[in-house]
Amino acid sequence: MTRQILSQEKIIQTSIELIEEGDVLSFSAIARKLGTKSQALYSYFNNQTELRYAVVGWAVTQVGDQLRKQLFGLSGQAGIVAFATEFRKLALTHLKLTQFVLSMPRTKKYSEVTKAFGEIRLLLNQMIDGVYPKSQQLLVSRCVRDIMVGDIVNVGTGWFTDDSLSATDSFHELLVMNLKMLKDL
Repeated sequence: MTRQILSQEKIIQTSIELIEEGDVLSFSAIARKLGTKSQALYSYFNNQTELRYAVVGWAVTQVGDQLRKQLFGLSGQAGIVAFATEFRKLALTHLKLTQFVLSMPRTKKYSEVTKAFGEIRLLLNQMIDGVYPKSQQLLVSRCVRDIMVGDIVNVGTGWFTDDSLSATDSFHELLVMNLKMLKDL
């Protein structure tokens, strides 16, 4: 039997594979997939909670990197719409991983997670800045995030069944309508 070389990155990637395959994330499942013993994982993560937040940090960092690439040069309302649309697309493409991330309670205990979420929030806030007055920016940010997450949850769980309006079109229309309404306040 060949010796398995482990690393935090390999364990995180295996965890993501398990999540996206719909399997339960546990040290024993990860160890089985890696061909090692679950005790070997404790050298890299103190417990499963620490591993779970490492997965969240990795996933959110990847989303932030992709958003920065896709949105380069955009600003204003067009940037906000592009941000929300790209975020939604990425989340629905990796639905099980997204559901996993959304299921984890927010905490400031893990700095890499806090940093990753902060960078995404900063990117959205940069799109909002200059379009809306400072007094409205938090409300606009929360509105955009509510629409994105709500749509991801509804589409991901199959709640949108009426084919007379596609989920993508309704997402876009709701987003634009809310942004206009907030601008007119």
